[in-house]
Amino acid sequence: MAIHAQGLDTTPESTNDSQLNGVLHNLGAIQLDTISTLARSHELVHYARSAQVTRAQVETALWANPPHTFEYWSHAACVLPIDMFPFFATRRRGFVAKKSTWDNLPSAKTLRDVKKRLADTSATATDLGGAKKGSDWWDWSDTKEALEWLLAIGEVVCTQRVGWRRIYSLTHNSIPHQFLESDRYVTQQGITGPSDDECVKALLLDSMRTLGVGTVSDLIDVHRLTGWHSTRPHVLKILRDCIEAKEIIEVQVEGWSEPTYADPKVIALLNKNKIAQTSTTTLLSPFDSLVWHRERVSRMFHMDYRLEAYTPAAKRVYGYFAMPVLHDSHLVARVDPGRIKDGRNTIMEAKTVTFETLGLKNVAQQSIDGTAVALKRAASWVNASDVRIGEVKPASAKAKLTKALAQLN
Repeated sequence: MAIHAQGLDTTPESTNDSQLNGVLHNLGAIQLDTISTLARSHELVHYARSAQVTRAQVETALWANPPHTFEYWSHAACVLPIDMFPFFATRRRGFVAKKSTWDNLPSAKTLRDVKKRLADTSATATDLGGAKKGSDWWDWSDTKEALEWLLAIGEVVCTQRVGWRRIYSLTHNSIPHQFLESDRYVTQQGITGPSDDECVKALLLDSMRTLGVGTVSDLIDVHRLTGWHSTRPHVLKILRDCIEAKEIIEVQVEGWSEPTYADPKVIALLNKNKIAQTSTTTLLSPFDSLVWHRERVSRMFHMDYRLEAYTPAAKRVYGYFAMPVLHDSHLVARVDPGRIKDGRNTIMEAKTVTFETLGLKNVAQQSIDGTAVALKRAASWVNASDVRIGEVKPASAKAKLTKALAQLN
């Protein structure tokens, strides 16, 4: 059910803009991150669901003009469908309510100046005078601080990136009118939009849809519904309302101790045997929404998964950007990838491959074969001519993995 809800149970034979946009709408949110090994994370999310997609196609589809997406704080910094803009009013109110906790809150004059300069144009922070004061990543200039604050409270929006730089514009110049004003909208903390209850309900239902099945903690984690403006008791109240309205149903999952909930539409498909019993075989970004909630990954796939990019190199176990391997509805291994040049050729490195043995002495051949397919698929996607295997854990599986890769040539 979870794999189906995430769009990882099928792989389209071709990819067009409509299918690419469908990935975003199906997932509800796609996380952005600066790390790029094989590619940026948001590109890898699309790749995992269709190996035919190119990086250029993803960028074109996500940052189209006129805009159909916007960037905002959801699970983290995420690309979101533009029709979800109204329902983040509750988060914008949260920023206003807690503005005293914002580091280096811009002056009123700086805010006025920035809005004046964006009155009839869109611009990057660099265009407006520079993003940073010094060399440190978070040493923002006054202009950048103002832009980020205005984005947080909804007066400025980002609907496009160029060269990984945000393009800022005034919200009323970029977001379609129907998502900004309505007779039913209310004003709280000076922020116009649906009521907090409506916002939380919409985000909760979206979370349920993208999970398929999950606990309260799983549901809260998708859009980080607590810690901003909502509280856990508030979310639980909205959840009870959704259950009474039969928009979410209570279920039991063997081995799960917490109360669990499911999307009725997914249950209906399950009852009609219309959910595939397997998955695509692919590498997953550490920021892929299937593996966002690490506790859920452990509970569902029995993998204790952590990103080690910010762990000192000497203390890493699985590698800088270890990507889980999804195969036959299981996470069977982790691959720390890279790309190197060998003359004119690009070689994809699997610097470290760690198989999930689940306490078994030997790695299942199925896991080895699936990992070989995932590596070959990824190498083809980045136009690499070959795959180079580094360390394999357990070491006894290296020869079998090398053989499985050779058989795919």
